[in-house]
Amino acid sequence: MESGIKIAICDDEAAGRESVERMCRAFFEEKERFVGMPDIQVFASGKEMTASGGDYDILLLDIEMPEQDGINIKEYYETNRKRARIIFTTSHRERVLEAFGKNVVSFLVKPICKESFQKAMEKALLDLCGMVLEIEENGETFLIPVKQIKYIEAQDKYTLAVTETGEYLMRRTMKFWESALPCQDFVRIHKSYLVNLEYFEKKGDEVRLDQGKTVTISRMRKNGIMEKYKEFLRRKVEEI
Repeated sequence: MESGIKIAICDDEAAGRESVERMCRAFFEEKERFVGMPDIQVFASGKEMTASGGDYDILLLDIEMPEQDGINIKEYYETNRKRARIIFTTSHRERVLEAFGKNVVSFLVKPICKESFQKAMEKALLDLCGMVLEIEENGETFLIPVKQIKYIEAQDKYTLAVTETGEYLMRRTMKFWESALPCQDFVRIHKSYLVNLEYFEKKGDEVRLDQGKTVTISRMRKNGIMEKYKEFLRRKVEEI
């Protein structure tokens, strides 16, 4: 299962690239069941990486590189790819102060230990995906990033959580989801549907869900739904 997350690794030393890529793949293999596998691209120089034009979610950058170092790459992505979360790797602690930035989530000093790497990746994922729900169902534990939930659908005694990476059928009520999910980001458009406003697509009196599925908005809820959606859009504009 793919996660939809795109990761770029950039280090001018082959051993550094290989080590970070190996730890990165091992980290996501442990989490594949819950998060999925990312698309990982590896680059030998900053110039090669920026020339790729890739829109990455997590950047693992060596600070010291010829021509275009990690700090130059950080500045480029903070300007042009605001979503990217950055983890720096370095052999020289004194350069850490130069590398701070709004998208920088962690610094790793070489040689990088597994524990430090995992903590940095956990932090980047949390910053990228936001709140993560931990739900136990039939003896299994599921970790579901809230931002990846498209909608919740009531199905008799169960509810179906439809996400970017898969679907989860659980013995949970709609009331459970309404209390567990941030109310400012989700809206109940119908007694059987709770929708993430990030995926809210209205056409007439209907809301379009994935795969061509549509749901008619409850007439009693319509005004409240549209007010909530407008407020959501206002918050999004302020964040830009």
